[in-house]
Amino acid sequence: MQVPHLPDTTYWSGHKVLALAERYEKEGMLAESFELYRRVAHLVATTLPVDRAAVLLGRMMSSGAVGPAEAVFREIVETCGPHPSSTAYAASALMTAGVPDLAYYFLDAVLSRYQSSEGELESLAAYLNAGRRAELAVYAFTAAARNKPVSTALRYSAVLRKRGHSQSAVDLLVSVAAGRPDEAAAVLEALRKAGREREVEPVLRGLAAAGDTSCSVLLDTLRAGGGDQDIRLLITLLSSRPFANLAAIASSVDSMDTAAMLVPALLACPDAEQAAYFDSDQAQLSSSQRGRLAALLVAAAPQQCPGVLLTWYAGWADPAGVVWLMERLGEASVPVEPVLGAAAARRDFASLREALHRLGSHQLAYRLAGLRSELGL
Repeated sequence: MQVPHLPDTTYWSGHKVLALAERYEKEGMLAESFELYRRVAHLVATTLPVDRAAVLLGRMMSSGAVGPAEAVFREIVETCGPHPSSTAYAASALMTAGVPDLAYYFLDAVLSRYQSSEGELESLAAYLNAGRRAELAVYAFTAAARNKPVSTALRYSAVLRKRGHSQSAVDLLVSVAAGRPDEAAAVLEALRKAGREREVEPVLRGLAAAGDTSCSVLLDTLRAGGGDQDIRLLITLLSSRPFANLAAIASSVDSMDTAAMLVPALLACPDAEQAAYFDSDQAQLSSSQRGRLAALLVAAAPQQCPGVLLTWYAGWADPAGVVWLMERLGEASVPVEPVLGAAAARRDFASLREALHRLGSHQLAYRLAGLRSELGL
């Protein structure tokens, strides 16, 4: 947001700058007033009534004055500190000012910066409930739990459940596990130890809504924690994703055992979807990931692999990979002619043939050479 020329306020008192900012705002000179408010952001937070500061923040955000809004917001967070009453008042004021996202972000900022005790958190929730801001009171527990031990997060979720906020209790645990994936297995194990087994699936269902990369990390975390049962459940929840998403997960998890568990879901996807995926340029996967994905599917179920996958793999795999592919297909009694054609048509055929001879696969090399001749290449 471009700000016109302003007077040099270097030697002005803060209150004089604040007065000029308010005058400019009343006169409609918003860009100038917002810049002056930025210069005295501390006074805005400590001098103006909270509801007035909240309205000002809303005007700044709607006008695109992000820099001044951030400066004022930081000062309001500092001013409220860990005090439950002022925190509740400011959050409620932001809601009233029509900037609910800032109200939630404000609770995040305060509760992550100041490690409130459970008593202070209860007080904050009480103040928010008294101000008819139950949604913020519930969210406060989630915001506070993100930096607390798993045992504390479980207590907070139990408080929400006891108060009739069952979904919010689940959302809290999902938020903690998603934000600290290395502790996801610990969250699920703690639920079981606490006799709250019924909450495991809803938490996993919430985690399953994350992106492909996050789900890969989560699967690795569960594998490290020995959570085979949870891995199977999570994979069941993920199985409705399109082939491309499942492929991204399977090709990036660390454990091959985990990746293999995704094969049934991958092969259950529509044939057309699989074919379209392997007909694409595969830009979303590295060469090593592509090879891993194809090898994974062929090793697990060669009879079920779509022909386009097999020909695609034969068209670029290294010589050892081509030999391995032919052996797997032969063992599974899968017709290899289309696959041989793809290998014979490769641009690097001469290098492939020489490598096959070095590997001792003379018959395959001769067969491919004959087929290439038949193709007129």
